[in-house]
Amino acid sequence: MDNMENVEFRSILRCAEFEIAPGKFVGGKQPCFIIAEIGQNHQGDIEIAKQLIQSAVDCGVDCVKFQKSDLESRFTNEVLRRPYNSKNSWGDTYGEHRSFLEFSNTEFRELKEFAEQLGVIFTASAMDKILFMQVQCYHSKY
Repeated sequence: MDNMENVEFRSILRCAEFEIAPGKFVGGKQPCFIIAEIGQNHQGDIEIAKQLIQSAVDCGVDCVKFQKSDLESRFTNEVLRRPYNSKNSWGDTYGEHRSFLEFSNTEFRELKEFAEQLGVIFTASAMDKILFMQVQCYHSKY
């Protein structure tokens, strides 16, 4: 791509609008799309997760985002068995700690429904290849 084509492409892209979810557009003259990264700040507690979603909605975000991992495919057994001695540990080993922070599929569906009832987009980042396809079902209908 020569410089002139590059300038033209950037000009077109700057004006382009994209539908990021049904009826929700970004780019062009659309307002900023704000994502609240909740990650694993819920400390493994679904009620805290719901409070974080509610707080994010109260702040006017467009989307709440969590993380989902298949620990056995993401980490080696050695890493999962390693002692985890931290004031912020939720288990004796790193595996126990990370396992405590992971929501089940049922809990993720509950959080998704809760977010959608509040009118906010729900999504989750797959932190490994195994969960990439599974996480697609957590994306909001919005």
